[in-house]
Amino acid sequence: MRPAPQPTQSHPGAAPTYAPPGYPAYGAQPAAAPQPGYAPPPAQPAYAAPPAQSGYAPPPAQSAYGAYPSSGYPATAARPANPLAIASLICGIAGLVLVWAIIPVLASIAAVVTGHMALGQIKRQPETGGRGLAIAGLILGYAVVAIAAFTIVSTVISFLFVGVFTLPFLFSS
Repeated sequence: MRPAPQPTQSHPGAAPTYAPPGYPAYGAQPAAAPQPGYAPPPAQPAYAAPPAQSGYAPPPAQSAYGAYPSSGYPATAARPANPLAIASLICGIAGLVLVWAIIPVLASIAAVVTGHMALGQIKRQPETGGRGLAIAGLILGYAVVAIAAFTIVSTVISFLFVGVFTLPFLFSS
């Protein structure tokens, strides 16, 4: 039975290489002959503790997250959102989600109306917020109204140029 190969290192800190006894390790470099007057540098430990000092105390432990720098502005409470702005956004989303039914046109018109009312109230009462909600509701409402208007106009034009009753007659002949 052959003995197990022994690990060898080409220099300190190198990955060990394995070779069977009596054979050189794969990738091992032959040892260079020492040159006269050359002394290898002294081995240093991987980590050396700092020298002891009298009266030295380590710095206090700090949290992993530092404190936020002050912005110079006083902290203010969040402004309450205008209820009409919230209603505008909800109606705009409902109109977009229910685009396949009749309801989206009604919901989108409600989104446009409540959005404009909310913007007017926010302009008159600056202590209330929700301007972004009202604008988002307006955008969604106008988008669905535009899609509905395009659908209606294209349907009317197709009926005028193609004819209302031509489709059944095409299949009957």
